[in-house]
Amino acid sequence: MFESSACACRSLSRRSSLLGLLAGLLLAVSPSVLAEPVVRIGTGDWVPYVDQQRKDGGALARLVSAVFAKAGYRVELVFYPWDRNVLMLEQGNLDAIMPYSCSPKRLDFGVCSDPLVRGEVVLFHRKELHFDWRRVEDLKPYLIGTTHGYSYGPQFDRALQDGSLRVQQNSKEDTGLRLLELGRIDLHPQDRAVGYAMLRKLFPREHNITHHPRYVNTEPLRLLFRRDDPASAKLLDRFNAELARFAERGELKRLQEALNRGDPDRWRPESF
Repeated sequence: MFESSACACRSLSRRSSLLGLLAGLLLAVSPSVLAEPVVRIGTGDWVPYVDQQRKDGGALARLVSAVFAKAGYRVELVFYPWDRNVLMLEQGNLDAIMPYSCSPKRLDFGVCSDPLVRGEVVLFHRKELHFDWRRVEDLKPYLIGTTHGYSYGPQFDRALQDGSLRVQQNSKEDTGLRLLELGRIDLHPQDRAVGYAMLRKLFPREHNITHHPRYVNTEPLRLLFRRDDPASAKLLDRFNAELARFAERGELKRLQEALNRGDPDRWRPESF
């Protein structure tokens, strides 16, 4: 009986030590990490909006992370090609994707958040090309370099789909500008802020590229969530509610102004 009781005591002692160790490990983990559910957001390298080389992910990543933090979530960014992001969202492997325009085609599978900032898609071209246009039909004589997974606005997208434009599609973000500088294509539609950020990186000394002042499209950039999914609907509601508070404090206006000035990396939410 004595030996049996001693064994039981040793067993209890070992269990107590193990529980103490586990408790210590849990205390060592930040309470916020334990409490905050994770939102997995698919995106792509799209400087200056999203920048994979920056620890904070770039201007829009800072905004989205701050908004979700106020809603009680922690953001995990994953970087994939744009069309793969869409596929993974449809398959339920991502909670949301960004930044995307809210095109009719995307509404087949997604639900759009309220606007983050406004993007301006313009046509980049070589400086020596004396180029003007008013309607999409005016672009037919030109070879246009586009990027897989992009939407360029309703009119331009319809022209791409019906084959009325001469197009060379590429999978990499910067291929269009590289081909443009080499004279292998005539035009490249791209967000104005993104295009000039790419040009500064690709050609730090000089380049022969400018843009036409007429917009191909101008519309807000947003998050896309899965359609017909209760968990996604909850995330969308929480995100939009906090985003509205950021807008009321003037945060979105300050970010848009920073993007227009060309220094969005200096923008930080004042509440953080």
